Amino acid sequence: MIRAFRRGDEDTVVRLWNGSLARDPISPAIFAERTLGDPSFSPDGCLLAEVDGAPAGFALAVPPGASHRFAPPPGTGRIAGLGVLPGWRRSGVGNAMLETALAFLRNRGCRKVIYAAHEYYVAGLDRAYAEGVAFLEKRGFAVGYEAVAMGRELYELEWPAELRALEAKLAGEGLTAGYYTPALKPAVEAFFAGDFPEWAPFFREKIDRNDPHDDFALALDHGKVVGYCQRLEGDHVGPFGVAAAWRNRGIGTVMLYRLLERMRQKGYRFCWFGETGRAEAYYARAGFVVTRRYAVMTRAL
Repeated sequence: MIRAFRRGDEDTVVRLWNGSLARDPISPAIFAERTLGDPSFSPDGCLLAEVDGAPAGFALAVPPGASHRFAPPPGTGRIAGLGVLPGWRRSGVGNAMLETALAFLRNRGCRKVIYAAHEYYVAGLDRAYAEGVAFLEKRGFAVGYEAVAMGRELYELEWPAELRALEAKLAGEGLTAGYYTPALKPAVEAFFAGDFPEWAPFFREKIDRNDPHDDFALALDHGKVVGYCQRLEGDHVGPFGVAAAWRNRGIGTVMLYRLLERMRQKGYRFCWFGETGRAEAYYARAGFVVTRRYAVMTRAL
């Protein structure tokens, strides 16, 4: 039997997730914040499979507009997670879960579906889940591109001498990197509105939780915010970027090192980005190495 989520299923969904997607464990608190906490969460999109009354698998389908953290193109839905416990694989449970999830998205007007990508659960389907990639390919999904996660140790974080020199040069031009203060909130929100509107929820969530101000590193041009980088949670960093007109000057790297330096001072010994886009070479120059590669898979509906 496949049924919709009911209140009280929270722990069951987390157990199914962690039992089937072992490389991507979540906690009840994370599930509550990222999925149940979304005002437009639909229980009909969170599916549980039961065999003889015992939980066997889950699927989480998200239609357009149903997540404040994910802004897909119009008509594109998302499978945020799909898993079957090992004992029930190759029994038809996974196929039934997927077809039910896709039917939910079709009924919501979706013409295309993408797997994960990514509401900061995962950026795609980890290539380590080779069986899962093959499962989706057999059912009409194709790999559109590869997402790359990268991380670095902070034990011996040191600013390159040339970066310190660049920092001083930029400061002489009025371009500096520092940490957030409440007085800068309007400037930060103006930066989001003009350049990265999809980032605003991540900022507001941390502000609402009263997270430390030095969890946010900013690039400023004479007081105008032109770049942003935050510690998302734990040792997870992101989003990170600089407005187009200020790129290729080095201020983004200075800003990044500011945040990494503060994380090290707080006792963090590692940091990671869930997805680095096409900037793998850039992060490598800052000491990051590839930690995971994801297949970002789509299918027409």
